[in-house]
Amino acid sequence: MKRSFRLTRSEDIKIVRKEGKTLAHEAVVLGFKSNSLEKNRIAVIAGRSIGGAVQRNLAKRRIRSAFQCFLPVLCKGYDIVIIARKNIIDIEYQALMDALRSLLDKAGLLKEKVC
Repeated sequence: MKRSFRLTRSEDIKIVRKEGKTLAHEAVVLGFKSNSLEKNRIAVIAGRSIGGAVQRNLAKRRIRSAFQCFLPVLCKGYDIVIIARKNIIDIEYQALMDALRSLLDKAGLLKEKVC
């Protein structure tokens, strides 16, 4: 995922988590809030409950990789925060894709069906 699509400032992430809407799955939590930009900004968070640094980085890489498929069909103008949950390491990649698709569809962020 390109750096220009990342939500990097902690203040912006806190605003999305506090003021935005949240949807949860057993593997990930999706928070989203509209922004005034013509692009989406995405943050992926993995806390210490996931495990050590290796497990946290693996979780973030898996989420970013799975999310790449959805970038072309996302509605523009949203800040999105994806938070990894404890069992993210144990689920299969296709189950992660299905979880993200389900959450994005429930949130109304997909323009069309994909993947």
